[in-house]
Amino acid sequence: MKYILYYFIVLFIIFVCMYLYSYVYKKKKNKLGSSAGFKYIEKVYKLNMNESKAKSLAKILALMDSVILSIPVYIDLFFLRIDNYWILIMVLVSSFIIFTILILVAYISLGSILKKKGW
Repeated sequence: MKYILYYFIVLFIIFVCMYLYSYVYKKKKNKLGSSAGFKYIEKVYKLNMNESKAKSLAKILALMDSVILSIPVYIDLFFLRIDNYWILIMVLVSSFIIFTILILVAYISLGSILKKKGW
């Protein structure tokens, strides 16, 4: 139970940081659609973006990116207490692989869903 609580604390901290940077800060600078994930989804899936859809997609990406990033960060924090460096290196490499797979699956799924919805 305490590990689930730790995960949600990590998720919340990362979400707040991602939301403040990718939505609030970029909205003030009028660069809401300038992130790599936003451009990827918009170009690959040929989405028609207006201002309200861009705001919604920026919020969705902030949530999705925070979930994607929180899983490897939690894995690394959980195994950080290990004294054996080879195991620690293997954990870091495996968390990078997990991170890459999560990004691919999440962005492909989100793009497909948005395309089906008619964005």
